[in-house]
Formats: sequence, structure tokens, C-alpha cells
Amino acid sequence: MNRTVKWLYAVAVCVLTLLPGSLQAQCGGTERWQVKVGTDTGVGNVDLTNPISISVQDLIQLPEPQRPPQGDNNTRLLQETHVYVVRGRLVKFRLETGATGDQDYHLVVSDSTLIFTDDNAGTLPGHSVVAEIPSPNCIPGKHGDPSVPSRFAGAIATSRQKLEARFPSIDPNGAFNDAGGILVEIVGVGFFDFPHHQIGRASNNIELHPILDIRFDLSGPPSPTPTISLVVNPGFESGEQAWVATPQVITDASAEDAHQGTWKAWLNGYGRTHTDTLYQQVSIPSTASTATLTFQLHIDTEEDNSQQKAFDTLKVQIRDDSGHLLQTLATFSNLDAGSGYNLKIFDLSAYVGRAIRVYFVGKEDNRKATSFVLDDFQLTIN
Repeated sequence: MNRTVKWLYAVAVCVLTLLPGSLQAQCGGTERWQVKVGTDTGVGNVDLTNPISISVQDLIQLPEPQRPPQGDNNTRLLQETHVYVVRGRLVKFRLETGATGDQDYHLVVSDSTLIFTDDNAGTLPGHSVVAEIPSPNCIPGKHGDPSVPSRFAGAIATSRQKLEARFPSIDPNGAFNDAGGILVEIVGVGFFDFPHHQIGRASNNIELHPILDIRFDLSGPPSPTPTISLVVNPGFESGEQAWVATPQVITDASAEDAHQGTWKAWLNGYGRTHTDTLYQQVSIPSTASTATLTFQLHIDTEEDNSQQKAFDTLKVQIRDDSGHLLQTLATFSNLDAGSGYNLKIFDLSAYVGRAIRVYFVGKEDNRKATSFVLDDFQLTIN
């Protein structure tokens, strides 16, 4: 399929994105913000495979570590590499707005007493903890790098959607919403904040930040930690975020359908000698026992496949964090063309504990066009 339409569309998009107001605004998050949202350099050490079920009371009895000095926004403590599953009572919550607001949902979770810390009154009764859901649009915070993705982006967005679905009339101006002390189950990463008069503050200053999952229907047993893919922006719906690609590869051009949504990665399709590349760098935690890569692939071609020759190819590779080739997992070609998408699955357990690049190289000769279209990636660990 010829990509002239795609090229013209990409030019139009570039022009539009230069207009005022098209740039993503940064939000007010500051103190230890990278650790709070999972963009810090130590986020790969967070153990997602062994969640710890714990009560509110036991959570706030954990020893409080010495935090990094104020201004160090990137250092993750060993105590902040644990994921906790907590059942408690959601007393109230609010959207943190205003000039300095970080757009988090600030949840006050108590034990069965429904007693919570009103830190403005200087009391710490020892019955509550703060849990927070960041805004997917405020991941950089006030001073962060917008190009650095959160490891927890998908889980944060899903948790936020669940809260908003359960409470469809949330006050948009920052007032507290009464949740009535309903029973909730929260899965979140442990985080030790500096005390700053937070409503609901735990006596040891631990928070669940960010929340990775929240459950309101608790008729059954505690839920396991949600499956979290290590791939950020897996369906390309946030454009090029977290991906590195040759121009025009990541696109929402309508000439090729996405598997879901509108965006996808479209390699080649020019009908002339051309090479396209696409990759994302991920770190597979050393705590994982297995790692599995999946994605959807659609191939269409104008080549005459009756000749049984692979004129155009797509290589699926693993490279190290410097770009050196470690392994070619598979090679697809115009001979694999067909209607619709097909799920591809690869075992990456050999790369546990390493930073790697999931890398694609599409090469097309000077004959007819072949398009390799990829979408909906997951790199899951157990």
C-alpha cells in the first residue's frame, strides 16, 4: 500500500501541534515527585510480583525510614519497592486542584473506626493512611521531563477511571467528597512522604502512592495485584511517548486500521527501497521469574506472493540498552500477509534483570509495497 496519504497526514499533524495550546501542560507536583509517579531511576526495583496483603493498622506500624533530603526527587528507598494490598474504609477524597495542585486524587482511608488524621488540628490518632491516584496528564510534575514515561501509567489511568465511575459527581474545585466509609481494596506502592499537614496522614508518614488498582465490589476474596505491562503507551494512543521510531511510523492515518483505538506503528509501505525502525527500552526487574512479550501484527502487501520470495521483511529483535543486537526473535515478510491482525508471543525470560530494547527493523525493496502494522504491546512478568 502506497503511503502518500500517510505522509500528507503527518505534515498536517506537525503543523497543528505547533499551534498554541497544543503543548501538554505540566502540573504542580514537586517534592519527591518522580518516586511518587514511577519515573525515578529506581522504579525497576519495585516488586510487582509479590504483593503484600496488610491491614491499615499494620501498614501504619511499619518502621519509618530516613527519607532523602528535600530536593532529592529521584532516590527510591528500599522500603518503597513493595506493593501493598490494603482493605479499609474510604472516608473521603478530593481532587487536588489550584495553582499548586498536582491533580492527584487524595484518598483518606481508615480502619473500621472511620477515625482519620485531621493534621491541621495537629492530631495523629493512628487510624488512617493517605492513598493517591496521580493524573495521567501530570506525570512530569512541575519540573520533570515530559519525555520520561511512568512505569505505572496504565495502572494509574485504570484506577482513576474506576474511582470516577464509582463517584460520577466528584467536586471539580478541590472540596472533599464524602465516601461514607465504604469498604475498598487498594493496591498501591508504598511511599514515605514528608509531613505537610495532609488530611488522613499516617503516623509513620507512609502513603500508597501511586494506587495501581482500586476495588469497590468486595464480595469475594482479595484480588491479586493487577497485571502491569512494562511497555508504556502500548497502543500508541499517546503518540510517540516512550517510543523511538523513524518519521511517520507512529501514526493515526486512516489508510491502515489500528487493532484498537486509532493509533498504531506502521512500518514501510512505500513501494521503494526504505528502512523503518521502532523500539522501546524497558527494564525487566530481577525479581521476575518469567517475562512474556506479546503484540498484534498485521501485514498487507502488493507483492506477487506466487513467486514465494520474501522481498520485504520485518525483524523482531532484542538489543541491549546501547543498541547492540542480542537476539533476532523472528523475521516476517510479505509472504506472511493476510487479513486482520495476528497475536505474536515471545518468551523474554532470558532477559530478566536487564535493560533491553524491544526493537523492530522493517526493510522494503524497490518493487511493490508491503506494510507491517503493529499495535497493542504487552511485556508482562511473573
